[in-house]
Amino acid sequence: MSFDENLIALRQAVTHTLGVIDGKLRNKANKADVPTIEQIDQRFSALAGSAPETLDTLAELAEALGNNPNFATTISEELAKKATKAQVGDIETQFGEALTALTDAFTQGAATIQNSTTTDQEAT
Repeated sequence: MSFDENLIALRQAVTHTLGVIDGKLRNKANKADVPTIEQIDQRFSALAGSAPETLDTLAELAEALGNNPNFATTISEELAKKATKAQVGDIETQFGEALTALTDAFTQGAATIQNSTTTDQEAT
């Protein structure tokens, strides 16, 4: 192919492509015809508000969940903070040891008081 023929073929391809793009742009909605996100939200809210009891129940469930769109993620994150069985076991062990030490201290204190009282009575 000669240079001129290549140039003509390229020009035809560009013209064709521009025609396709122009057609698609002509079929595209005008910005004034497309509702905004706020308008879509209002329409959806109006639709859900006038819905039967089933959707009212869904609205109540959403309210009960704090209208949190990421409820599952929030719950998963909170559950991840939960203590493991091993951590709970360690805490139980520490608590048991502390309770045993406290019991021993009370027992020793009571014995000391008893001995002191007995010694005072014998001295009189």
